[in-house]
Amino acid sequence: MLDTAVIPCGGLGTRLHPITRWLPKEMLPVALRPLLHWTLDEAADAGLLRAIVITNPQKPLVEAVARGYSGPLEFEFVSQNHPRGLGDAFLRARDNLAGAPFVALLPDNLFHGPNPTRAVISTHRGTGLTTVLLAEVSREDAGSRGATGRARVETADDRSLRVVEVADKVKGRFETGSGARALTPIGRMVFCAGSLDLFEEIGRGLPPGRELDDVPVLQRLARERRLAGVIAEASFFDVGVPEGYRDAVAAFPARAS
Repeated sequence: MLDTAVIPCGGLGTRLHPITRWLPKEMLPVALRPLLHWTLDEAADAGLLRAIVITNPQKPLVEAVARGYSGPLEFEFVSQNHPRGLGDAFLRARDNLAGAPFVALLPDNLFHGPNPTRAVISTHRGTGLTTVLLAEVSREDAGSRGATGRARVETADDRSLRVVEVADKVKGRFETGSGARALTPIGRMVFCAGSLDLFEEIGRGLPPGRELDDVPVLQRLARERRLAGVIAEASFFDVGVPEGYRDAVAAFPARAS
């Protein structure tokens, strides 16, 4: 049963220094609410029942703020003592997941419009495949997006999308390449039951000290035609970079409750 969100909050938010030296990026306010609460709202609205929050002992405020959320989610907290990549964060939740599929929601991705978590869940249920949300980014907007890699897709017989190639992340900001627009995987993903075995396998092949990211797993699945994609209909803000956070604050006016 797909009812669980895994929300990684163990990173140190280095792209938003100096503010994140003192305040976890998941606590940054947008419209007078912490980013984490926006993510939890999205998970609950998509019908999920449980949230496994990956925390860091250096960020005790994250757990306190999550527990202060008033929505219907049940919470579990798992520690990631040293940030070693998104894949490592997922593996920390392995015992809690007990082999079940899960939805990964990155709290530094914020959306305005139709619920993107609903979209990835729907596509996963229709295809039976690991599914990733895709953002279509224009060259003009690329400067406010993080350094994710471009994706290439094809249309399957059932008219759903298959992601057939995922490029490595680049440094700096997103690049659309030779085109005016390009697709990129972003932080809403449904992983099938057993996906953590693939993370573990790829992690064993990494050099000592290398972070285990999600990209190598997505790349493997794409090569094997086992990765579905769905293009986000909502406006997307990468609030993990200063330019994206600025745009999100402007798009969500603050209103006192």
